Amino acid sequence: MKNSILKYTFVSATALFISSCSSDDSSLDTTKPEISLLTPKDDAHFHPGDVISLEAILKDNVELGNVKVEVHSAADGHTHQHKTADATVDFTFNKEYSIPAGSKEFVLKDNIQITTDNVTSGHYHLGLHLTDKAGNETESFIEIEIADHGHEH
Repeated sequence: MKNSILKYTFVSATALFISSCSSDDSSLDTTKPEISLLTPKDDAHFHPGDVISLEAILKDNVELGNVKVEVHSAADGHTHQHKTADATVDFTFNKEYSIPAGSKEFVLKDNIQITTDNVTSGHYHLGLHLTDKAGNETESFIEIEIADHGHEH
């Protein structure tokens, strides 16, 4: 009697294990979302006080999740100068945008105001980080330049 119970338990557990480990799960989303950055263009030039007009088309085959936009200095991070009271500061921007639930396509539009307060002239990266509902991620970066009108080379 014990042997038949053990056999039945083993056969049932094996059948359950095999049926639950199906490798043909077609509902699994492994495709990365897509970013088409329309504006600004790579190597666009701006000045302190300007507005960066941002427009991007975001797409996913199943459902979009969220998008983050950032602007940060592209400098290598070191300097050979002493800071003074009127030292410039790198312009930074970080914002997460809401995408309506169920969206497969979303047009992101925003205006990013560059501050006028002692912004460091130089090259900056503008990046978009897009995640779909399944957690697949993609990034898109361009380089822009922010140059002070009064800056002499």
